[in-house]
Amino acid sequence: MKQWQLYWASLQQREQQLLTMAAVVLAIGAFYWLVWQPLHQSRQSQQLAVQTAQQQLVWLQAQLPKLSQASTTVRSNSSLTEVISQSSREFNIQVSRMQPQNEQLQLSLEDVPFEPLLSWLHQLQYQHGLRLVQFEVAAADVPGTVRVRRLVIE
Repeated sequence: MKQWQLYWASLQQREQQLLTMAAVVLAIGAFYWLVWQPLHQSRQSQQLAVQTAQQQLVWLQAQLPKLSQASTTVRSNSSLTEVISQSSREFNIQVSRMQPQNEQLQLSLEDVPFEPLLSWLHQLQYQHGLRLVQFEVAAADVPGTVRVRRLVIE
């Protein structure tokens, strides 16, 4: 510290002023680059994230009526067993066992190709308004086919 004071005293007044001004400029620059700019960039990115979230919220709120319409598809007047029988014939799916339980229907299926099974389940949900409650499936001996041990629909 004493060496610094001796060095400072050995400088001319003009050099002292120049070093003082340089220290002030360096302090301002350090404050700007180390504090102000990171905070400002963080604030801008947070504002952008808020705007994006608000846009997503507006979009989701616009989609809500469509989703509620899709989920409340009106079930046809036919019974659950009739719907399952008719639609399974359309997809060439063989139902080996059909057991009604209150508002639900428990099914077992013969070995069935996986793709038509998914299409059938999609049709049951979105065209007939049925809901898949439980689904137990196992791989069959033939590649691409599955054995549905238990399928509960309501």
